Amino acid sequence: MEEQFNKKPCVVQKIETPQGFSVSYKERFLYSKYNPCKNILTAIETLQILPGTIILCNSPLLGYGISELLNKLPDNCLIVLCEAEPELYDFSINEDYFKNLNSARIISCSPSELPDLPLRLYDLAKTGRYKRVMKLDMSAGIQFNIDLYNRVFTSCTDSIMTFWKNRITLTRFGRRYSKNLFENLHYLSNSIPITRYFNSVNKPIIVFGAGESTQTFIDRFFNCTFHTDESILSNYFILCADTALQPLLQNGISPDGVFIEEAQSVIVKAFTGTKKDIHIFAGLSSIPNLVHFAGANNISYFFTEYTDGIFFESLKSKSFMPPANKPFGSVGLTAVYYALKFRKDDTVPVYVTGLDFSYSAGITHTKGALAHRLRLANSNRLLPVANYGAAFSYGTEKIKDKQNHDFYTTVTLKNYAAMFNSFFGDVKNLFDAGESGIKLHIQHENCFLTNDSVCLPVLQENLRCNIYHCDSEDQRNPYAIELNRFLTTEHNALEHLRDLLTGNTTLKGDSLIEEIKKLATPREYLYLHFADGCQFSTDQSFLNRIRTEIDFFLKYL
Repeated sequence: MEEQFNKKPCVVQKIETPQGFSVSYKERFLYSKYNPCKNILTAIETLQILPGTIILCNSPLLGYGISELLNKLPDNCLIVLCEAEPELYDFSINEDYFKNLNSARIISCSPSELPDLPLRLYDLAKTGRYKRVMKLDMSAGIQFNIDLYNRVFTSCTDSIMTFWKNRITLTRFGRRYSKNLFENLHYLSNSIPITRYFNSVNKPIIVFGAGESTQTFIDRFFNCTFHTDESILSNYFILCADTALQPLLQNGISPDGVFIEEAQSVIVKAFTGTKKDIHIFAGLSSIPNLVHFAGANNISYFFTEYTDGIFFESLKSKSFMPPANKPFGSVGLTAVYYALKFRKDDTVPVYVTGLDFSYSAGITHTKGALAHRLRLANSNRLLPVANYGAAFSYGTEKIKDKQNHDFYTTVTLKNYAAMFNSFFGDVKNLFDAGESGIKLHIQHENCFLTNDSVCLPVLQENLRCNIYHCDSEDQRNPYAIELNRFLTTEHNALEHLRDLLTGNTTLKGDSLIEEIKKLATPREYLYLHFADGCQFSTDQSFLNRIRTEIDFFLKYL
């Protein structure tokens, strides 16, 4: 046996042992030479498996322990057979070791399918049955790709956690998002389409967030010898996040546009005392009160896809709808995303500052930001203005920032930074002008402003923005008729569904249930905020809650 093992070290071989078969590959035994199945059976016996668990069985090879694991599974559990080594995967398939394991609770994943497994599990999580991931090493075959298995497990865990974090957010805010969406749709036809800003800006663009580096920029700007020259920043197209608006205005910097996605009324305080002619770029699910403050003719809408669903996919296809974007979580990232669309082409530079995704001890935002102003208003002897609790609370992490200073961040902020790097890391002529915070994977512009001059390149060719401003009613959104027709149709559908749920119909039995499903299933906004609203259900308690939601949404349609 040993002689045969040494002759073909790179070929997968099945080796007979006193208590079953082992496998040799690349001069290694992948099971024990004495009792091949003992270790995995012992591991399975000690496993504590909770309902709703997806188990990644890495390198299953001969399938030892899978039957025992299957018998041990509680409700809503799934086994995923993962093999990263092509030769070992082909060996298992050719030997047909899984032919007796046909079960709806087992799926297999080939080496080429492993990178897409996190997305596959995310789709499975949408059923509401799966809540966590665990891994189980079935053989020593994992040692050939141990880093890959660890990355896949981490990605799958993050995928499942992301879904449930989103579900928690929707449970808390989903009803408000949908309500704001319908309210803002009424103002959409009187707004300026955001698409008229696309490919129109010839000036270099500056995007301000509310981090500390915004204050550094402002301080350096007013320390410059030319700070009295109002034309300096007029050479730039300035965009900012909602919480950065007040700090800019207090320092005499009037942005060309401010981005907002916040759905709660607290954000209105960020606009207190501002001029009504500041243009607002608002998400359709953001607070609709801004229309009363600024007027629809000073607003351009975009649609952040706060959830997936049949209704929202259908809505995006309507001609009256503004462009859609995936949820970034941070309005600063949204501002950067659209700033890149606003520039005429990729030769126009875009600079970001205030997107620090971290903070120093005692300071969480730039001076004058909403959080800072609220802290000032509520400060007393027991609650100082300096917010040290944010830096030293549970869940924070100390890091070194761009200047090697001690900064603090959280898991959420780190995820925003990672998302920024993922989306914008390779974008041409996108520069980081911030002097503090987490290092971004874009070119850093060290000398954004100096005491002597502006170091950023300013386009000399036609410093202007070709924004189309419309004054007459017929120049606005040309799809107002279709929009009104959609709102009317949706209103009628909800009234019909209410009649069905209250018994005001001649339909009975299965015909009634089918008609209810036909109307309610593709209108996820009626139930996406339910704790059990992952999918539509015909349970009476579920239908009773939908009946209540119909009355709520009819007011806004």
